[in-house]
Amino acid sequence: RNGWISRMLMAVSLVGVSLPTFLIGIGLIYVFAVELRWLPSFGRGETVTVGGWTTGLLTASGWASLVMPVCTLALYKLTLIMRLVRAEMLEALRADHVRFARARGLPERRIHYRHALRNTLIPVVTIAGLQIGSLIAFAIVTETVFQWPGVGLLFISSIQAVDVPVIAAYLLLIAMLYVVINLVVDGVYLLVDPRLRRR
Repeated sequence: RNGWISRMLMAVSLVGVSLPTFLIGIGLIYVFAVELRWLPSFGRGETVTVGGWTTGLLTASGWASLVMPVCTLALYKLTLIMRLVRAEMLEALRADHVRFARARGLPERRIHYRHALRNTLIPVVTIAGLQIGSLIAFAIVTETVFQWPGVGLLFISSIQAVDVPVIAAYLLLIAMLYVVINLVVDGVYLLVDPRLRRR
């Protein structure tokens, strides 16, 4: 709880939660594209066409172009989940059943993962499901920063061009995605909490 790893993770999570997505992206571009010259700063790299499908996922430069956009989205979302897991774990470790498990002489590793972590998963699964849905909204900003030709950039272009069918299709896709995510979260609830399976 008070070790250097915990403090380091909390410091990283504080930075990730505080900074806006576009600023994280600009910072990654400056470090890894401008200074170190390890990764491309924009675009999706070389593409290949397979059966009418054009993709960059089959090329090395395409995968390299994915690294910074993925890290930009993940850093912002994972830091929130990290803080939630830590707060819920600290509360669960103070529960009576955890004290009883310690009194029985169970190993700390088993207490943490078998008794405490399982009780923290319900709120974490709820927040994680909502965060996955909101990734689409933040992907618009990320695709704009990295000039990634994705759905978010298409949505921005359609708004500028007042392309109503594309805008409606995008919003319908987002609504369907939220419905699917909620169904998956409900299914995970059944796996995590045995009490729900008995109802």
